[in-house]
Amino acid sequence: MKVNPKEALAKTHYCDHDHPAISALAAQLAEGCTDQREIVQRAFRSVRDQLPFGFALYRRKASEVLQRGYGVCWNKSLLLTALLRGNGIPAHFGSIPLRRTFIAPVIGGLHRLASDPFNHCLVHVWLDDRWFVLDPVLDRKTYETFFRPLKVPWGIDWEGQDDCHLYTESVLGPPVMHLDIDAAINNRVGNKELAEPLAVVANSQLNKQLWKKAGIQIGKTAMAEGS
Repeated sequence: MKVNPKEALAKTHYCDHDHPAISALAAQLAEGCTDQREIVQRAFRSVRDQLPFGFALYRRKASEVLQRGYGVCWNKSLLLTALLRGNGIPAHFGSIPLRRTFIAPVIGGLHRLASDPFNHCLVHVWLDDRWFVLDPVLDRKTYETFFRPLKVPWGIDWEGQDDCHLYTESVLGPPVMHLDIDAAINNRVGNKELAEPLAVVANSQLNKQLWKKAGIQIGKTAMAEGS
């Protein structure tokens, strides 16, 4: 499917890149950069490492994700999409089908509660007349704690020359673009989710455990919200 990059710049309800906090961070990331590739690299690393991996609800705006300071694949991919669009760089929210066992290193047997296949979220960004795939979900501490000890065949870095794919041993199909970001998020990207009150409690408990194990410091408000 051919996608016009010019159609990957709009703001939406969830991709609210005109929000003052998003605009300010987008401008900060672009400061001193000499080309779009450098902006993308900065934005990718910022979202990857400055917002630790943490379970949260689907229906959260990019500005809300930034405010909370953590997120899972759909949250962090949405935020990266917003920061790129805020800098005039075409980007689409996307996903890729994975075996649900991909998340077992983090949550153990609870992975059986996830959709199978699970539509894992990522970002498509337009550079040098082609679409690159970027996956900012795992911060370095989470990767080093839960995945690197397993000697997984992938890393979390992106040097600007090829796609950045995580969980390659679990991939069941090609990545896709969700041209309607709001519809995708409202539909939870095709995945199932606990009812919101239960999801908030479950997310909070899981996050406390994984952050403690990974040595990640998160504010008490964020730990209590789990949303």
